[in-house]
Amino acid sequence: MAQAGSLCDKVDYDIKNLVAYANFDYQLLDNLRLFADVSYTWSKADADDPDFGNPWKVITTHGGTAEDPHPSFKPGNDPWFVITYTNDMDDMSDWYDLEYEIFEVSGGFEFNIMKNLSLKAVATYRNFDDKEEYLYEDNDGEIYLINASLIWKF
Repeated sequence: MAQAGSLCDKVDYDIKNLVAYANFDYQLLDNLRLFADVSYTWSKADADDPDFGNPWKVITTHGGTAEDPHPSFKPGNDPWFVITYTNDMDDMSDWYDLEYEIFEVSGGFEFNIMKNLSLKAVATYRNFDDKEEYLYEDNDGEIYLINASLIWKF
């Protein structure tokens, strides 16, 4: 086994985020509290394509070249191997360019049945909008959630 070599390139990677959030909490009665939340998140990340310089040359253990391999070179013959590498990284930045928006709204109530026993219910809607397909597919989606709980305080 042989190592052909390694190169590195510093790549500029930018991340931008924006988050907006608002909350409402109101004690309507002594035993009834109403609440609601709304949030919006936008995030974007992008980077340059790396540049490793000129493509690597073909490296052989037998002194040949890619155009004119040694006459005794046979693929799969262990003593004679050729390592080729292309460093064409065009469009690599597509792998990690990200942009998405998330919108979420929720609301509910908490009703005190007794001093230490209450009922709480929350409904939530969340929308995820994938602006840049990451690797293979678009990951848009939305979800509706309803949570109910009985709370015992001690």
